[in-house]
Amino acid sequence: MRYIRFLKTPRVVTEKSSSKSEIQCLVTITSDLGDSFLPYDVRLSAELLSSQAPEQVLVWTTVRWTSGMRTVPIVFPLPKSRASSKMRVRVGVEPKATYDEYDKLSDNQQGIFSAWSADFQLSSEAVKLVERRFTLSPKGPVVSIWEETGESIARHLWDAGITLSCHLKELLDNKSDSTKTLLPSQRSARLHVLELGAGCGVVGISLAQIFQGAQVLLTDLPEAQEIVERNLGEVKTAEGSSLRFQELDWDADLPDNLKSPPFLLDLVLAADCTYNSDSSPALVDTLVRLAKISPKVVVAIAMKMRHSSEEVFFNLMAAAGFQATKRIDYPLPGDVEVGEETVHLHLYEYNTDPQGGPERTK
Repeated sequence: MRYIRFLKTPRVVTEKSSSKSEIQCLVTITSDLGDSFLPYDVRLSAELLSSQAPEQVLVWTTVRWTSGMRTVPIVFPLPKSRASSKMRVRVGVEPKATYDEYDKLSDNQQGIFSAWSADFQLSSEAVKLVERRFTLSPKGPVVSIWEETGESIARHLWDAGITLSCHLKELLDNKSDSTKTLLPSQRSARLHVLELGAGCGVVGISLAQIFQGAQVLLTDLPEAQEIVERNLGEVKTAEGSSLRFQELDWDADLPDNLKSPPFLLDLVLAADCTYNSDSSPALVDTLVRLAKISPKVVVAIAMKMRHSSEEVFFNLMAAAGFQATKRIDYPLPGDVEVGEETVHLHLYEYNTDPQGGPERTK
């Protein structure tokens, strides 16, 4: 998948010689890590929008991204009637789209996610954030998630997080194949969920939007708190569901409120948390601590394998007493066709007696 990003967020620029004002921004199209650029030609639709609901297209243009590009500038004339109003910019493949549809990203879009800027006015530049809007399932709710335009990996969206979010509905459906469910065999009336390494919070937020009666706790290091709480402030959860953020360092002891009953977890989620093999021991240690308190917990790890060193995670999980119960593969919308890259969802249960328990699957 690819992401349109603002390298320079929209701002109003006035020429001194003519006093003519225009809106300028600079975008790129990269992978989730920003380590490669879209290597194909695509026509982008760029729209200047009013910020008031419902959004209206004030000015639009098209720009051409060609193979070999790293950036493309976008310029709009400043509408005089809107000079004092709040505006934002949207850049995407489909004209006038109000959100992206995950299931259709491979249809003439080459897996490219649109970008919405933050609001700006005549005297201000849009803050260095980008909004993503996409459906969580066909005809399902639209999730809106902000991420940063900078270099912090903790405050960006990653492929596995989006992919897991867009498949949660089927994975949590009691009527689906039991091998494809995230629901434990025994649980209380409410579903208690903890997300590790939540980043922008897309997985936990998506779950709370589609599943009724879920108590979802998003955890990460302090650097993620600001972007998570921005996203939490704009969520409309499903009936009876709740969301909150708590700091959790995998190298530290569990906070007191997570250490003992009556706190019991049904589901632990993590997406794109294995890319740094050096952190895998701490991640697995944290999963062990949580599983000892909640031995019936289902552990779901979504990942896109980026290098062979990530294999250490599986060895550590087996040694710690986790039994792999299922792997589900999700081909990603690619640069040319679906299936160039894949997100793998690994499901585990905790074996409290690893010496005498059943043989682990591979």
